Amino acid sequence: MIQNSKIGTLEVVTGSMFSGKSEELIRRLRRAEYAKQKIVAFKHAIDNRYGENGAFSHGNNSFRAYPVSDVSQMEEIMAKNIDAEVIGIDEIQFFGEKVVDFCKKYVEYGKRIIVAGLDMSFRAEPYEPVPELMSIADQVDKLHAICTVCGKPAYASQRLINGEPAYYDDPLVMVGANENYEARCRRHHIVRHRTDKKGKIYFIVGTEINVGKKFVEKMYEEQLVDKKKKESIVIKGQMDENEKSDLIKLREKINLALVENDYIFVRITGGLLLKLEGSYSILDFMCEFRKNSEVIIVSKNKKGVLNQILLTVDLLKKSDLNLKEIVYKNGSSHAGEEKEENGVIEKISKITEVKYREL
Repeated sequence: MIQNSKIGTLEVVTGSMFSGKSEELIRRLRRAEYAKQKIVAFKHAIDNRYGENGAFSHGNNSFRAYPVSDVSQMEEIMAKNIDAEVIGIDEIQFFGEKVVDFCKKYVEYGKRIIVAGLDMSFRAEPYEPVPELMSIADQVDKLHAICTVCGKPAYASQRLINGEPAYYDDPLVMVGANENYEARCRRHHIVRHRTDKKGKIYFIVGTEINVGKKFVEKMYEEQLVDKKKKESIVIKGQMDENEKSDLIKLREKINLALVENDYIFVRITGGLLLKLEGSYSILDFMCEFRKNSEVIIVSKNKKGVLNQILLTVDLLKKSDLNLKEIVYKNGSSHAGEEKEENGVIEKISKITEVKYREL
């Protein structure tokens, strides 16, 4: 960043945990040090994961820093370093609203301020004061970690307690590394609410018509524990322009069923790519409920199912849907068809990494 030495600047480095914020802060401070500029760096005293007197990255890179608990302690140190040219602050989200005025003040004094911190809490909500600092900054760099579940760019920090996603009302501040937090994308970031009652959806799809989806649905219903509330919903796509589904009403129906039931079985009739309304397909609709649903694929147990299964699984996986299992249905209706060899079904399971059962 090109800087007029008489004009102060504010640079904000932000993103989820494990995105390299501290690493980038340290890199910029070292460059300033190579330029023989006087630097004062701060870290919050609460963060002592890797040491007491430095800003540390998860990769064990470090730069000397004063451990302080609040802005008043920072001011005491600055009073002894009035000729400092660069001020670095790591984990700035821990310092509260007063740090905003601290940054404004020293920018007016002509200092280069570089801060690093989380822009969102584990609840995926703005983590003040970083959003306010971003709005008044001269430069903002939002970095991205890698989702630990799928490897895509991360969206927020996933708080884990005993290996499970944290509840919304769990403590906001808990400094930790791998054992407490993970970087997650939007798809895999989860915040639980203690008072929320939300059922689970099983989407039942077939590789072709008359494969036994209704039979499989009844089988699942019978396997559920007694007194569990359940509801069955059928979704049918448009076969021609005259047919039309009310997407808004369908969405409301599913959301109401999720509140009132423990399990919702959504049986798909027709192809996944058939339209519900306009250009919006059944598959698009299923993707709305990724986080609390699983898909059961039903197929006839007959020769030649390999390609149908692989194409269906590939489509669902590319849509980031959760696959529960593949059910191969036998029956009198298949009397004239030769069953697929067990070895082929085993190979399909290994290729797709989806478990299966035969009925």
